[in-house]
Amino acid sequence: MAGNSSGRAGWLIGGIGFGIAAGVALGTLVLAPNMPDDTRPAPEREDTASVERAEIAEAQAASADSVIADLSASAVADTLGDRPVLVIRTADAVDEDVVGVEKLLAQAGANGAGTISLRETFLSAEGADQLKSIVANTLPAGAQLSEDRLDPGVHAGEALGSALMLNRESGEEQASSEERGLLLRALRDAEFLDYEDGTILPAQVIVVVTGDSDGAEGRAARNLADFVEALDGRGNGAVLAGRIHTAADTGAVGLLRAADTGVSTIDSVDRAVGRMATVLAVREQLEGETGAYGSAESAEAASPAP
Repeated sequence: MAGNSSGRAGWLIGGIGFGIAAGVALGTLVLAPNMPDDTRPAPEREDTASVERAEIAEAQAASADSVIADLSASAVADTLGDRPVLVIRTADAVDEDVVGVEKLLAQAGANGAGTISLRETFLSAEGADQLKSIVANTLPAGAQLSEDRLDPGVHAGEALGSALMLNRESGEEQASSEERGLLLRALRDAEFLDYEDGTILPAQVIVVVTGDSDGAEGRAARNLADFVEALDGRGNGAVLAGRIHTAADTGAVGLLRAADTGVSTIDSVDRAVGRMATVLAVREQLEGETGAYGSAESAEAASPAP
């Protein structure tokens, strides 16, 4: 991992590797104490041992994942009964992660409020000025944009939050269907996002699924963190779920955790426990609570309690 995130890989892989290395060494001494000495050069032996440790770690993780995947549906059952939840995916989100989250949301009883796909230009520096102009000109009536924070991610989150989220107090729509459609069509026509007509409804909570970027280059991670934080401020809440490198200091998940926002974050959405945590974090947001979940050092736990 590049940049400031290099330390983040060390604690994760190092911790797993230590335990596995000890187990492998113990097993070798107990089961085959009289094995002939390995006469290969030390670097070659170390490379082989590293590969073996990685393969064992992956096999163990896959086994744990299969168990958790079988238990996830019952763990989340009825936790989101008839609650409208919208999913937004970034351009680098993995299809398998998005589909897994959507499936589990349905098993939790959530009402699907649609899926919006952000394009790369939505979070890029090149599209920032045009994005700000569009949201300013298509802002739903009564909604306001921050005058203190002028970042494109902030304004886009405030505008879309007002258009897509129900009022946290009354549960009523903050924007009419015409206003919501105007904003979404303008952003789609400008190739900032995509969605299927007739599928987007206002939601109580928005789940944003992203990829595995550590944010070391460009401003996309910073813009994404700003965007999700602004969404969170316009309704019952928001959840950001990504893969492990997003928890780097410069990644979107890491940035939100460092800022101590009201957004719930998950850093292992490619794992069954991460997807379960994502759905349970939606329930948490509805209850006015927040948390940081996953495998990274900055996570509070692997998942909220079922």
